Amino acid sequence: MVSKNEVTTEKTYIEGVRINFLYIDKYSFGKAWYMPETKIPYSMLRYITVGKAIFIIDGKEVVVEKNQIIYLPRGCVLSCHALGNTFSFTSIRFNMSVSYEGGDFLRDYYQMPEVLDDKGEKEYFDKIYQAIHSEGAERIFLVRGYLELLIGKIIGREGKCEGQIEREVTGEGDIKIEQMDQRIRHVVDFMVLHPTENYTTARLCDMAGLGETRFRKLFKEQTGKSPGEYLRDMRMTVAGRRLLLSSESISDIAYSVGYEDVNFFIRVFKKHFGVTPNQYRKISKE
Repeated sequence: MVSKNEVTTEKTYIEGVRINFLYIDKYSFGKAWYMPETKIPYSMLRYITVGKAIFIIDGKEVVVEKNQIIYLPRGCVLSCHALGNTFSFTSIRFNMSVSYEGGDFLRDYYQMPEVLDDKGEKEYFDKIYQAIHSEGAERIFLVRGYLELLIGKIIGREGKCEGQIEREVTGEGDIKIEQMDQRIRHVVDFMVLHPTENYTTARLCDMAGLGETRFRKLFKEQTGKSPGEYLRDMRMTVAGRRLLLSSESISDIAYSVGYEDVNFFIRVFKKHFGVTPNQYRKISKE
């Protein structure tokens, strides 16, 4: 995680931003449904399929109903309750590779709307749900693709131009964002595909073909994070996904993402998400 000031002053390139899918499921509740105030440790998109409810997001009351989509950014304080006899929705949980205290990347730079009416977005919710419950080896690639299409379609409705976003992110009005250096892209892609491997600075420098000083400087410029921070965030994403999609024990998940000390893993997880692994799992069921 970086500060908002760092996001706006460093060259954090748009093409380096990644959307990490965590979980999707369908929920149906009666009129007594109530979710107590909770700080949400991931971002969510919810498609309302039946009924109406009140969502209170950071103290602001929002009414949502059938055929509407609500966006809930990571870190918001949320409570909600149903207004009718039945309330049903499909919920997608995900994380962005860029985050900072006091703001939200999609909302701040892409004008991600809080609530919007469906204009074809339900198709992508359905496709993501179908893909994640299929047995094919390609399912995770389909899920990622459909999620990016869904978010792209939503922010595309707001009409904000790419050049405007680039200027805001760099904070340097007339400087055009460059392509990510292919040496850093190679390292980032490998880390994304192999988040549980053990990495040393020497190994990463060798992969990039750069000296340590140059590698660290270039990596931070183009991702907004140090290599260690980037790897930690990737491991937390994998751990979060496993907590939601499996019944594995906390210790097994910790070991699987490269942490031999479970207590240390829990401390890192809580610092990253704001809740313990057990609380993270519990929130997903509410």
